[in-house]
Amino acid sequence: MDVATRNRIPTDEIGADLPEIVSPDQLAQLLRISVNTVYAWIAAGRLDGCFRKRGKHNLIVRARAIDRIFNGPEWR
Repeated sequence: MDVATRNRIPTDEIGADLPEIVSPDQLAQLLRISVNTVYAWIAAGRLDGCFRKRGKHNLIVRARAIDRIFNGPEWR
């Protein structure tokens, strides 16, 4: 077993202390990126299937977003 496989954390455990549905601000804090980056990813379609827009609020499914970010297709 190589180091990458041994040290891998399942995506459902990342941010397990947060609720299942998070705001862009909470996702940004979890990933240690800027909130503007999260909004840019949403606008670019990189988080399609991971969020819903309710009024002016974006509701992000934490586990799906993390899975998409770490295991999804390569971003260009």
